[in-house]
Amino acid sequence: MMTTDSFTEIFEPQHDAAPPLDELVRAAMRWHFSADTGSPYWLRRAEQLDFNPLQDINTFADLRMFGPDPVDWATVAADALIPAGCADRSATFGVYESGGTTGSPKRIIDASSRLGNVRWIDQHLDGHRFPAGSGHWLHIGPTGPHIMGKNIRNLAELRGALCFAIDLDPRWVRRCIAEGRADGVRRYMDHILDQVRDILATQDIRMMSTTPPMLEAIVARPDVYELVQQKVRGILWGGTSIDAETLRLCEQEAYPDAVIVGAYGNTMMGVAPQRPRLPDDPASCVFRPYYPYSVVEVVAADDPGEDEVPYDTQGRVRITALTRELFVPPTLERDLAVRRAPVDKSPGNELSDVRPRQLAGPDRIIEGVY
Repeated sequence: MMTTDSFTEIFEPQHDAAPPLDELVRAAMRWHFSADTGSPYWLRRAEQLDFNPLQDINTFADLRMFGPDPVDWATVAADALIPAGCADRSATFGVYESGGTTGSPKRIIDASSRLGNVRWIDQHLDGHRFPAGSGHWLHIGPTGPHIMGKNIRNLAELRGALCFAIDLDPRWVRRCIAEGRADGVRRYMDHILDQVRDILATQDIRMMSTTPPMLEAIVARPDVYELVQQKVRGILWGGTSIDAETLRLCEQEAYPDAVIVGAYGNTMMGVAPQRPRLPDDPASCVFRPYYPYSVVEVVAADDPGEDEVPYDTQGRVRITALTRELFVPPTLERDLAVRRAPVDKSPGNELSDVRPRQLAGPDRIIEGVY
């Protein structure tokens, strides 16, 4: 039987000495599919599977037995996802949702597992010489029900800052765009930027997290842009894709006095921060996933079989999450990305050129502002 203590020894994030991936997989199977520690959801699912996770899953490759779309995260009962081994901390769990760009929002639970991912981001910000220890943080983006609000608050705390937040509702903006209500989008953006102006005018803000569309909207509002130019020295962007030329304009022309760092992620996989740029990098922004707790593969977009595409090739993102609180089997995501070899030969992939996989007709993806 796996105890909470023995699980913690294997799964507690150790960035300098992470466990081997297959060892992590075996521990996850014992935890999530054992009666003493598993969640009601996975224990019930185990009875319906044509294999035994405790006996048949021994390597990361074996996880593909779960199939390409193993869980309907939009309908699963959230409380059924809480592992029995975490029952002593059940009151600290929160329910978090995806943005819903491809249909009904997906839901996960989290208590403290994502904090390890936040520490991973914090370490990478240090590598970029991102500000810390002076001034405070302004988050312009989704808060609840999205986990990004929780992540940013924890990140600001790690960097010695208070976190001010302006909640952004990406679903409403996408609805306005889909219905052709450009004036509604403009009025909503002005509503957000009015709040940004008030906080910047009265608080010692030095760090900011937001999305590329918001960075562009700030430039178009002189009263807000002037305050950002005067105060903000670190910008963390994410939530939507950005092309290389727009990123260059942000870094060199729009916000030349700020350190600008990207982050790619979603509710299911967590966050992959941009690693520091190298002179011979194949792309202007390369993301490093939180391996092995979050494994990001890149597979053929039109025929997502078992094998990954070669390095420097575009494909569709497939994610796996292996934590004490949440197990996400290999799951195809909406995004396309270019698979990159890690510069330090560490295990896992790096990613660049991330963008939504667009479909024709009514299934087209609207990124909006997040």
